[in-house]
Formats: sequence, C-alpha cells, structure tokens
Amino acid sequence: MNPGPASVVTFGEAMFRMTVPDHGRLATVDALLVDVAGAELNVAVALASLGVPTSWISAVPDSPIGRRVEAAAASAGVNIGSVVSVADARLGVFYVESGLPPRPIAVWYDRRGSAFAQQVAFDFGPLAGARFAVVSGITPGLGPTSAAATRQFVTAAQANAAEICLDVNYRERLWTVEAARAGMADLLAAAGVVVCSERDARRVFDCQGTPDEVLRGLARRCCPQARIVVLTLGSEGALGLADGELHRQPAFEATVVDRFGAGDAFTAGLLFGLLDGGLDRALKAGAALAALKCSIRGDLARFTRAELEELVAGGGSQIRR
Repeated sequence: MNPGPASVVTFGEAMFRMTVPDHGRLATVDALLVDVAGAELNVAVALASLGVPTSWISAVPDSPIGRRVEAAAASAGVNIGSVVSVADARLGVFYVESGLPPRPIAVWYDRRGSAFAQQVAFDFGPLAGARFAVVSGITPGLGPTSAAATRQFVTAAQANAAEICLDVNYRERLWTVEAARAGMADLLAAAGVVVCSERDARRVFDCQGTPDEVLRGLARRCCPQARIVVLTLGSEGALGLADGELHRQPAFEATVVDRFGAGDAFTAGLLFGLLDGGLDRALKAGAALAALKCSIRGDLARFTRAELEELVAGGGSQIRR
C-alpha cells in the first residue's frame, strides 16, 4: 500500500542503546537494558506518534537486530520503505552508565563499520512532496561515506523543494571541533531551520556572550540564510530567531527519568509546530515534547497529539480515572 507523501523525511543511523540498570557500573553489570535509538530515528518516531506523515531513510543489518529497529519505527507509524537491509552487517551500539551525582552520565560508542556508515546508495524517493528534510551533525561525522551520503540527501531535498532542518548535535567522540565546524559548513549554508544547543554554539562555532548574543552570532556568522535559528538552553528553555526577532520559550517543568532523546523530541515538537503555526507555537511544542520525553525511559518519545496539546495548553500531571 502506498502510504502517500511524507510531511517530514529524516536521514540517519539507528543504534542499540545498552544501559546499565539501577545506576550501576558497566564493568560489573550482569545484564543490560536494550533500547532502539538514533537522533534522526528519534525525530521520526516522535513526529509519527503525533500523527505527522513521516519517513525515515537509513540502513540496518539484514538480521533480527535490524528487524527490531525497523519494528520500533514502523510500530510508531514511520514509513520505513526506504530503509536498506544490508547482509553481513552490524548495528552500531552505545553503552550508558546513568551516573548519579557526583558521578556523571557516561557514554561509550561501538559504531564503526555499521550498516549505515558503509552504505553508499540510498533511496531518497520519500523526499518528493516533503515539507522538511531532517539530518543531524552526527551523520556526516560518521566518516567519508556518510558525509557523501549526507550531501546527496541535501541535494535531493533541494531538488524536491523540501526545507532542510539541521540539528547540529556535535559528538566529540566522532570528530574534533575543527573537523565538525568544517564538515557542517555546507549543511548550515543549505538549512532553512537550524537547531543548536548553547553548548555547541559556544564550543564548535565560538559564539560568545549572553544567550541572545550567542544566538544572533550563530545566525549571522554560520547560517545567515536560515529562515529560523533555534538555540536550546537545557533547563532554561529555548530561544528562536526569525526575521531578526527573538522568541523566548521557558522549559516545561519535568521529573527527569531519562534525558536521552530529549533534544530530538524538542526538534520533533518544533517541526510539528512549524507545520501549521508560527515560531512561538513551535518553540512551545518543542519544549513540551522534550519535557514529556524526560518523563519516560528510553530514547523514543511516543506521545500522541492530544497528550502534547494538553501540556501545551497547561494541563498534565492530574490523575485520570
């Protein structure tokens, strides 16, 4: 059955997240919690759960491992028709220790040579008729093959008049600050919507000053052609810039069970809001979906449109009977 055109198409790698339970240590644990994760997949699942027609383009192993990833996406309503199954391939993995103060959260990656990182050819057909094409700075950082595939994705998006949304999402275990700055220059130049954390804007792009100054500096120096530039501020919320005007959105109060995937949920909520509203609505939807994500374990934010709209409207936290 033809699912019809997607409103949003995302492109990127999926992984298994292996988490040490009960805030234990990886060196002594006997069992791990397994979750499907990956920045662009997280965005796709969140949007599809909200009822937005969404496609995810990627590559996974042709094995039960790859089929588990596909099932996680498809069960949320994501169109996976363009996901490539690769024989004799592996899925990237990352391991997490959920440290409690004074121990930090620690992450170790084992993703080199994954099915996605080695895949040369992708089917970008879902971009036809799409409103947004989503990629993160993680994808070109996986290596030369993925960097070339990212350029192909951007070219296909432009050919189909899909607006590119870039989430900077710098990962220091993938590449240096200097390599990331150079490797994302063309992406920033092509993007109509740019999302960047305050930390990444300061560290990767050397934007300094108050958050307002950081946002304006990022927009002016790195992506002057972008229609919307958003700076995420963690527990302080987010700032958006459009047509020279600043928009402010405080964070929603949340009891944090798991922070992983919250940034991706924010990006999904932002795009959800932009599909049928202005930047103020989009920032509020992004902040609300990020807060909802923090309330559950795992990277995938599977919340309905009604649940999101209720929180945006000021509801939530009450007992339902």
